[in-house]
Amino acid sequence: MNSAEEIYRLMTEKLAGTISATDDQLLEDLIEEHAEVREKWDQLSMIPIPPPPAPWLEVIDFKPKRSIQRILLPWAAAAAVLALVALTVWKWEAFFPHKQAPVAAIIIPDVMLEVNGQPGINLTKSTGIINIAGKQIANKDNTLFLNSIDELPEGIRSLIVPQGKSYEVALPDGSVITLNASTRMDFPPSFKSANREITLNGEAYLKIARQAGKPFLVHLPNSTVEVLGTSFNINSYDSAVVKVSLVDGKVRMKAGKKTVMMKPGQQAVFNQQNATLDTQPFNATVELGWQKGLYCFSDTHLDEICNAIFRWYGVHASLDNPELASRTFTGLLDKKTPIGFLLEGIKATTGTDYYFTADSTLHFK
Repeated sequence: MNSAEEIYRLMTEKLAGTISATDDQLLEDLIEEHAEVREKWDQLSMIPIPPPPAPWLEVIDFKPKRSIQRILLPWAAAAAVLALVALTVWKWEAFFPHKQAPVAAIIIPDVMLEVNGQPGINLTKSTGIINIAGKQIANKDNTLFLNSIDELPEGIRSLIVPQGKSYEVALPDGSVITLNASTRMDFPPSFKSANREITLNGEAYLKIARQAGKPFLVHLPNSTVEVLGTSFNINSYDSAVVKVSLVDGKVRMKAGKKTVMMKPGQQAVFNQQNATLDTQPFNATVELGWQKGLYCFSDTHLDEICNAIFRWYGVHASLDNPELASRTFTGLLDKKTPIGFLLEGIKATTGTDYYFTADSTLHFK
């Protein structure tokens, strides 16, 4: 039988859709003749690899349309990386068994709502009808339904979504905001003033209801977004580089003395260090995939991946050697993917090994 490395390569190419006819026949023969190869292939072929989205959603821009082959190639590459991760896990477990250091249990905090004058409300555990400042509010299906009332409950202050979770809030004006992990949203005292305003730190997708003469303001670190009625994504995890990605409608972003008016398909990026505010097309899969439970990396540096691992898994990660920060990884994984699946993929594609210490800290070496 061919070597594990050879079978590994063939399965990777078949899952990515790039296998040649000759190699495809070779792999089919191996699957038919060898039970262990057939078993591994059956397992791997069940892994859901998302189909490529509509071309206009894959990379939103206003340039002449690319050929379908050029549109699908980046997605095929991402699928190949996902296959690479799966096959790497198989290769190491089946042919090179290893024992991972014991790791302490990771405890993920719950989603909390802060209200003046009363203890914090645990939204993760308090499902059904909850009492907020004397008002009965529905909290179910990972959503806080503030749209059931005309005005915000008195004293409502902040919605805090911890690492590893996401949450949605429907506001009294009909707007809906989905908060990603490690995100905090501060409410205004009232939504009946001249402006509707919130403050956001982290990442969120916003569908803002249009109200004539009442713009919606989103205050971010070092910048503000003014909205009339639209859908867009905000990423302010790194307060020094804030990104706003517009899906539809119209948005005006202000940072210092600079202002840009955005069109659908554009992303505004404010870089505090360079004091620049620029617009560019954006990859919808990378920027919006988190709403569908997808972890998307596109030439992402390892130090950024350390931050993402904490947001998604609640695991602190660090680099033993600062020079590792320049290594990059591209991949697309489902939210339910175990952390080891991701780590083996990073190891296989970048050559960066890892280990855990007794306090559950992840180290790349």
